Amino acid sequence: MYQMATGRLPFTGATSAVIFSAILEHDPVPPLKLNSELPLKLQEIIEKALEKDRDLRYQSAADLRGDLKRLKRDTESGKPKAVHVARAVASDAARPSSAISSSATAAAPAQSISATGIAASAITPPSSSSAVIAAARQHKLGLTLFIVLGMLLVLTAGYGVYAFLSRSRPAAFQNFSVTKVTETGNATEATISPDGKYILHVVNDNGLESLWLRNVPSNSNTQVVAPGQVHYIGLRFSPDGNYLYFVRSEIGSRSLKYLYRAPVLGGAPQKLVTDIDTNITFSPDGQKFAYVLDNNPSSGRYRLIIHSLETAEEKDLTSGSLAEGLIDPAWSPDGKVIVCPIQQPGDALSGLVAVDVAKGKRNLFFTSKTRFAGSPVWLPDGTGLLVLQATFNRAQVAFVSYPEGKLFPVTRDTNNYLNLSLASDGHTLTTVLSQAHIDLYLIAAGATSTQASQLTFGAPVDNLSWSSDGQIILAEDGRLDLLNPDSKVKTPLLTQQISWAGSPSSCSNGRVAFSAQPSGENHLNIWSVDASGGNLKQMTAGKLDDSPECSSRGVLYQDAELQLMKVPVEGGASQKVSEYAVFSRTAASPDAKLAAFSSYRLGDPKEKLAVVSLDAAQTPKLLELERPRESAFPDSRVRFARDGKAVVYSVRTGNADNLWLQPLDGTPGHQITDFKSELIRDFDWSPDGRKIAIIRGHIDSDVVLLRDSQQ
Repeated sequence: MYQMATGRLPFTGATSAVIFSAILEHDPVPPLKLNSELPLKLQEIIEKALEKDRDLRYQSAADLRGDLKRLKRDTESGKPKAVHVARAVASDAARPSSAISSSATAAAPAQSISATGIAASAITPPSSSSAVIAAARQHKLGLTLFIVLGMLLVLTAGYGVYAFLSRSRPAAFQNFSVTKVTETGNATEATISPDGKYILHVVNDNGLESLWLRNVPSNSNTQVVAPGQVHYIGLRFSPDGNYLYFVRSEIGSRSLKYLYRAPVLGGAPQKLVTDIDTNITFSPDGQKFAYVLDNNPSSGRYRLIIHSLETAEEKDLTSGSLAEGLIDPAWSPDGKVIVCPIQQPGDALSGLVAVDVAKGKRNLFFTSKTRFAGSPVWLPDGTGLLVLQATFNRAQVAFVSYPEGKLFPVTRDTNNYLNLSLASDGHTLTTVLSQAHIDLYLIAAGATSTQASQLTFGAPVDNLSWSSDGQIILAEDGRLDLLNPDSKVKTPLLTQQISWAGSPSSCSNGRVAFSAQPSGENHLNIWSVDASGGNLKQMTAGKLDDSPECSSRGVLYQDAELQLMKVPVEGGASQKVSEYAVFSRTAASPDAKLAAFSSYRLGDPKEKLAVVSLDAAQTPKLLELERPRESAFPDSRVRFARDGKAVVYSVRTGNADNLWLQPLDGTPGHQITDFKSELIRDFDWSPDGRKIAIIRGHIDSDVVLLRDSQQ
C-alpha cells in the first residue's frame, strides 16, 4: 500500500538482512512527503499499518478495512482532501531515523537473524506503482480501485512478513549445553517433568529394573518403584506433573506390556491398560492419551488408540500393517494432530506422519531415505519436533520443522541416544546416552567361562555365523567381515555398494545369506553371496525381510508382518511356513526338518517356543520355555543343539547371560555355560562342534540434559 501510494518501497537495502533490520528499527519516509496529492487520512492509515508498537497497530484486517471504506466513502461524497505538506515535513523532521537513505540503510550492520530473503515477485516495479497513482489522481474510480488493491496488498504483505519471520526463526537446539545427570552407566529410560525440576528414570542393576525420581536442582535421588525382573519401555509425567505413568512388562514375559499410573508423592501404582507396545502421549488438556498396540487382535497389524482417562473408553484413530509400523505417538500442543514415525513411506526409509485427531486423516510431512525416525517430542509452540534419527546401529538427535518438514541435525557425535523428553519451557531436553561394548569370544565346548578368549576389540559386534571352512562371518557396524579365529585377521566379505548388512547365515552350498539394504534403496531384503564375496544376489523383494537362516530346504526369514517365510537357496518365490508370529531369530534343525523360534499365543502373555515342520510331516506346536529369555537384546538367538534334539537360548542369571539347553522331548534342561558377567547377543557352534563363538558384552547408558542456548 505504501509503494502504491508513493511509488517506492518503505524499506530498502542491498540484502534481505538489511531490509529486515530497517523494518525492525526505522520508520519510512511519510507518504505525503513523497506524494503531496494523497489524502491525509490515507497517510494516517498507512502509518498505522506500519506502526512498530503492536498495541498501536491495526489489531485486525476488519479494522483496516473499516478505515479504508470510510476513506472511500468520504472521497466519493466529494469532501475536499486536506493536504498538509507542512505537517508532513514537520512529522518527518521529528523522526530523523526515517530520513535514512537506501544507501545508508544498506551500509547498516546486518542483524544476527538468518533471513532467507523476500521473493522478488512480491516487489512491484516503481513504474507500475506510478501508473496506479496517476490513475487515482484523475479518477475517483481509480482511487477506489487503489484503496481496494491497497487492502489486498496489506493482507498479502502481512502474510509475507509472517512467512519471512517463520523462515528466519532459528531451529531448536542448534546451540546447547550438555549436563550428565547420572554416572552409574545403568540408566535405560528417562523422562523430565513439565516444570523441568524432576527426572524419572529406570535403573537396571543385576538384571533387575527399578524406577527412580531425581530432583534436578538438588541432585537428590529417590526410589519410587522397587527392583523387579521386569522391563520398562516408556515413562511419562502427566501434563500437570502430579502423576507418573510407566509402561513395563511383568515377570516371565518381556513381550506383553502394561500401563501403570502412580502419584508423584507416593502411592501404589494403578494398572490402566493391558497390552500396550509404545510410550503414551497426552492430549493438551491431559484428559486423554494415545498409544500404539501391535498384533492385537490381528497378527501383523497395528492400531493407534485414544484412551479417555475419565471414562476409560478407547477408540481406534487409525490402523494398518506392521510393514509401515507407526510408533512413538506425539500429540500436538494445539490438540489437532498426533505425529508418529512411519516405516518405508513411498520410496523413503522412514518418515513422520501427522494423523488428524478429528478425522484420522494422515499427512506425511517428512521423509528420510537414509535414517529411521523415532521418539518425536513437540516444541511447546508447535513449530516442530525433536526426533531421533537412527541408522541400524546408532541414533542422533535432530529437529524437524512442522509442517514444512525440514531437518536440522542437533547432535553430531558417535554416541547412541535412546529416547527424548522435553520440559514445558521447550529448552530443556532429557535423553539417555548409550555406548555399547560388545565383542566376540571363543570358548571350547564344555570349557569354563574363564577359558573364553576375546577375538574382537572396538566396534560392537551384532551377529555371527560359522562358514563351512572354519571362518567366522561377523556383522558389525552395518558391514560383513570374515574373521580367521586363529590369526584374528579380518577381511571384508562385501565390496559392493550396500548401505547396511547384517544377520549372516552360512548355507550348505557355500553361500552366505544375509539381510541388506542396498545404497539408495529403502527396502530391507534377503541377499546371498559366495564365501569369496562374489556373485551377489537378491533373494526376496518384500519391504522388510530380515533374519535369514539357511537350511538344505531353503532360507528361512521373517517378513514385515512377523510371518515365517521360506525362499529356495537358489532363489525363487517365497512361501509362508507357519501361522505363528516370529519374535526371535529363527533356528533350523541340522536335518532341516524343523524350525524353532519364540512366539506367543493371543491372550497369553507368556513367551512360548514354536516348533514347526519344514516338510509338513509334523504338527506345529508351542512348548513352554523352561527358563524365560530375559536377554537385553531383542534379536537374541534360539538355536538347535548339534544333535537336533534340543534348543539352546540365553537366559539371565543375575547380571550375566548364560546358555540354556532345553530338550524337545520334555526332559529337564540344563545350563551349558557359566559366565559371571556380561550379556549374550548371539552364539554359534563351529562346523566340527568343538567350539562356541559367543558375542558378549554390556551397554553403558546414562541420563543427560541438553539445554538450548537460544532462549
